[in-house]
This record gives sequence, structure tokens and C-alpha cells, in this order.
Amino acid sequence: MPLFDDALDTEHILISDAAKNLSVSSATIRNWIKTGLLETPSRGCVSRKSLDALKIQLASGEKLSSRANKSQKTKENHEEVSRVIIEALENNLFNEALVSLYEKTLSESYRNKEGIYYTSPSIVRDMLRDAQVADTSTFLDPCCGCGNFIMEAIAKGVRVENIYGFDTDPTAIRIAKQRIYAKTGKEAHNIVCADFLTIAKSLHRTFDLIYTNPPWGKKIPRKDKEAFAAYYQTGKSTDTCSLFFFAAQEMLSPNGSLGFLLPESILNISTFHSLRTSLLSFSILKIKNYGTPFEGIQSNAYSVIVRKCAPTREHQIKCIDSGEYFRAQTSFMSNPKQIFNVWVSPDEQIVIDKLFQIPHCSLESNADWALGVVTGDNKNKCYKMPTEGLVPIYRGKDITPRGLASPSLYIERELSNCQQVAPLALYYADEKIIYRFISDKLVFYCDTAKRLVLNSANILVLRKSFPLSSHQLTSLLNSKILNWLFAKVFHTHKILRADLETLPLYTSWYSHGLFDEELFLEQNNLVYENGTFRARYKTH
Repeated sequence: MPLFDDALDTEHILISDAAKNLSVSSATIRNWIKTGLLETPSRGCVSRKSLDALKIQLASGEKLSSRANKSQKTKENHEEVSRVIIEALENNLFNEALVSLYEKTLSESYRNKEGIYYTSPSIVRDMLRDAQVADTSTFLDPCCGCGNFIMEAIAKGVRVENIYGFDTDPTAIRIAKQRIYAKTGKEAHNIVCADFLTIAKSLHRTFDLIYTNPPWGKKIPRKDKEAFAAYYQTGKSTDTCSLFFFAAQEMLSPNGSLGFLLPESILNISTFHSLRTSLLSFSILKIKNYGTPFEGIQSNAYSVIVRKCAPTREHQIKCIDSGEYFRAQTSFMSNPKQIFNVWVSPDEQIVIDKLFQIPHCSLESNADWALGVVTGDNKNKCYKMPTEGLVPIYRGKDITPRGLASPSLYIERELSNCQQVAPLALYYADEKIIYRFISDKLVFYCDTAKRLVLNSANILVLRKSFPLSSHQLTSLLNSKILNWLFAKVFHTHKILRADLETLPLYTSWYSHGLFDEELFLEQNNLVYENGTFRARYKTH
């Protein structure tokens, strides 16, 4: 049976006729053409095929076709998309397809600017799965968007009058309010277009449940970031994820639960140390890895669920990552910078704790550091053939576990025309250690030939008071056990000075100037089995 009247039973349909049939304005039809939802085979017309498809989608709530995604490539399309949505809402055309339409047609530039990455219903349901809801429970989503978390809270039994939501996007707020009304028949008076960071303390109330996916890296002026950081006492954590967390946790009721969906960096990067410290003051219930659910974002997304009560020493956290384990919350407290290494099993954490307990020294205050040379123009300032006046310069990838590869680039020795150069004394030290910067493994080389390196490699020069020689330290840093420890604790693809300075460096167990790893493992009852290290317990 045709969707349209016989008068419209043609391949090309006038815009005015299509608007009349769908009960929207001609301007809305033109906006849907601009956003790729309708095809226009000739001026003033749309194709019947595309109009049929759109009407089915609006009527059934099915996901929109891939045509709706075309405008993702269009910059600054937010106002245009908003006009389409608002006119549909004004004509009482709301259904779940409009939520999908709005979320999927925002341009990439707008998403990046606002830090918007909408959470899928499956992740929302999973995050709220264990939330305890009573008849009087209050719920807050401080950056609610189109209301995905709010709709799940309603499904779990939270009353509409007890639900609060804030967002700076008026179109998203309009969708959320109409979505709630369509589901419950009740007006959502507490869903408000406002900046939560600005108004949070003025609400003067607390909530039993606070769940959200905050903006990831929203672009806000530096002065505003610093002001919010000071206001909410976030320490060095000034990313919008941290700002929203610190603002929200103040509003959580005693024994209330809070769930945030956050980028992986909050688990292991120094910038978020104060955020992790704050989380550890609560009882952390669960941390779960959802992989990479957001298009164009390579970071894994982790949910962190907490209850507002002090943790006991025996408190266990459910960690779901490469495996599923229960980890003692205290095991995170003992890590450098209180890193949440949820990818590590309890048995592996026993080994990590043991490695930090064995007597050791560290590189902190024991070395001078330098970045490799930043030329500003490798193509024109580095040469592929050696000629008079040029010296070899090495890249990070030239440093290998087997040693240093043959040079393939050359540069003027004085480095006078380069963009950024460390003190030459460090480059030309009689003995220095060079290492890969972008890497998921520790790859170090002891250089005694005064070689130069580009900024894909870094340099450290040991101070005379350090108890190990450069050769000894290089063999230790390249060892299997130190590589394992670095990966299990820091879990990054950058070898950062701050991380290296926390590694335990052992002054014993050397033979012929090199770290004797076999002897170290034997005397400390450690064994490598099935791709990991474990503690070997003595038998009597």
C-alpha cells in the first residue's frame, strides 16, 4: 500500500506537497534536503523514494539511514540541524528516531568543540544496572544531552519530579523534555538549559543518584578552566571531565551512588592524579572498559561507579577489562601516582607490589634530561646522504632492543638553524642514555659516541652520585621484568620522564656490568609463565 496519496504518486514530489503530507513546513523539508535526509532530483522537488524512507523512519522510530550521516562532514551545522529538530517537535512528530537524528547529524567540528560523545543505550543500561532506586530517590545528570541516562533512570523507577538534568544545548534539552513527556505523560520541570559548572553550588541540594557522560575535552577558555578548577578544588585536573566530577561529587548524598563514563587517561595520566585521589576517598564499586564506542575517538571509555562512603581496608572493586577481577581498593593506593591499573590481575598486582618493595633507587633528582632536537623542518634540515660538515642524527625507531641501527639522516653539527635545542653539553656528553619516546616498550641505548637524536628520542645523563653506571642502567631498563612492570603500571604509548622517575632501579644483581635478570628473578622468587610474571611461593 503506498504511503502517499495518489496525487503524490510520482517519482518527483513538490516540496510543498511533501510538507503538507508530513505536516511540517516547506522550510523543514528544505532543511532535511540540506542535511541529506531527502534527495532532490530536480529544483523544487524531492524524490518519492527518499520521502517514503523518511516517513517510515519517523513513524517507526527506526535508526536513520546512512544519508543522515552525510552532514557529519559539514562544519558548523548545529543551527541547521537544530531548526530541523525543533520544527519537527513543534509539529508533534517526536519519536526516538529524532534522538538518533540529532545525535548522528551533528558535525564533527561541533562535537570536538563541545566534547560531545553521546552514550549508547546499552552502555547507559549497563552503568545503571546495579543502581538502587527507592520511591523517593532523586537523580541528576549534570550534562544530560538528549536524556539517555534520564530515560534509563525513569525505566528503573525514578519519578519524573525527582529527576534533574542540565545541558548548555537548548535543542538537546528540548528533545529530552519532550522525550520524557512522550514516555510518561508528565512535564519535566527540572530539566533545564544551563551550565552545570556555573550553577551547581547555587542548587543547595544533594542527589541519591548522579550518572552522566561528561564532555570529553570541551574547548573552554583557559581562564574559565582555571577559575572552575579553583572553585571546585580540582588540583591540576582541569579537563572538563574532572571539573564535572568534582562539581557533581559535592552534590552526592551520603551513601548515594555516582557513575561517570570517562576516557582511559583518567586512570593512568599524571594530570588526573587529583581526580583519582578523590575517587579513592569513596567506595569504588566497579570500573569497566567499554572499548572505543565513539566514532573518531581512539581512547577507550571506562565507567567508574562509586558509593559515597569511606572504603574499608578490605573493600574490593569489580574490575572488567582484559579480564574480570575483584581488586582491593588499597592496591591502587600503593601504585605510583595512584594509577588505576585495572588491566592487571590480583596475582600480577602482588608482583608489582613486591617489585616496589625490593630495595631500590630511582631516577628522580639523579639525572639531567633533554628532548631530542626539534628541527622544525626535517625535510629541509635533515639530509639523507653524508657530506662534509654533516653528522649523523638518529630517530627513535633507530634505537632497537639489539642496539642502534645505521644512520639514515644527517644534520649540521652546530644545530644553529633548528627550532628547539637542549644544552649542547647534554647532546655531546661523554656518556648518555637515549631512548624511544613514542613506544609501548622501554627501548634504551647507552651512547658513548656523542650522537645526536631527533625529538622522537629523548636523552638522560646520569649524575655522578647515581650508584649505577649508564651501561648497568641501560641493561636494567631493557630487561624483561622492567618492561613488564612499566606496561602493567603505566599502560601508555609514550615513555614519559615522570613515569621513568618512579620506576624502581635495583643496585644489586649485576654481572659483567649488565643486569643479571635470571639471578634477580631466582633470588626474589619470581617466575615468568604464560606471558606474565607471578610470585613463586617457597615450599617447606
